[in-house]
Amino acid sequence: MGIGRSLADFLLMPLPQQQWAHRIPNPLLQAEQYDVDEMATLVDKQRAIFNPDQAAAFNAVLESVTNNQGYLFFIYAAGGCGKTFFCNTIAAEVRRRGQVALCVALSGIAALLLDGGRTSHLRFKIPLSIHKDSMVGLKRNSYMFPVLQQTKVIIWDEVSIQHKYDIDAVDQCLRDLLEVSNYLHLIALELTYCKGTSRVMLSHY
Repeated sequence: MGIGRSLADFLLMPLPQQQWAHRIPNPLLQAEQYDVDEMATLVDKQRAIFNPDQAAAFNAVLESVTNNQGYLFFIYAAGGCGKTFFCNTIAAEVRRRGQVALCVALSGIAALLLDGGRTSHLRFKIPLSIHKDSMVGLKRNSYMFPVLQQTKVIIWDEVSIQHKYDIDAVDQCLRDLLEVSNYLHLIALELTYCKGTSRVMLSHY
């Protein structure tokens, strides 16, 4: 079963007579499959109206993704400067290549603005009551594990107001599941509204 349990775990429960797991496609992985031509058209259309800062940031992110450099990018700008527009273009470019881009946000409203977005708690199974030693609910025998194996970039909106322990728990889980020391490319969005500013700052390390 996708949640990590099977019928054998329950007494007196009749067992299936056939092996259905290999016949039923992974619904989470199917949801991350996009029309390549549609994604290419979207990327070309949106890149054409990038400002110079967005174009520079886009090239830096794609260079890291292409060369598997695993950088973390932090996008900071005032409201209305095109952060979400930029990240949706990044996601479309990754999906155009047949790869997976996970888009998450702390709130449901922000998640709706990201193409294919989900809340971080739903996507990563983050517990609502969090502490320093908390663990997220991602498992190797879940539907989410193959998705993570194919994920090339994570776009995390509202990360500055996400609890530190949420991020630590997700980071540790991904390192354990995928057995890597430096994980995926992460694009973090800072949604701070700064009166009188209109800058996009890109940093990676």
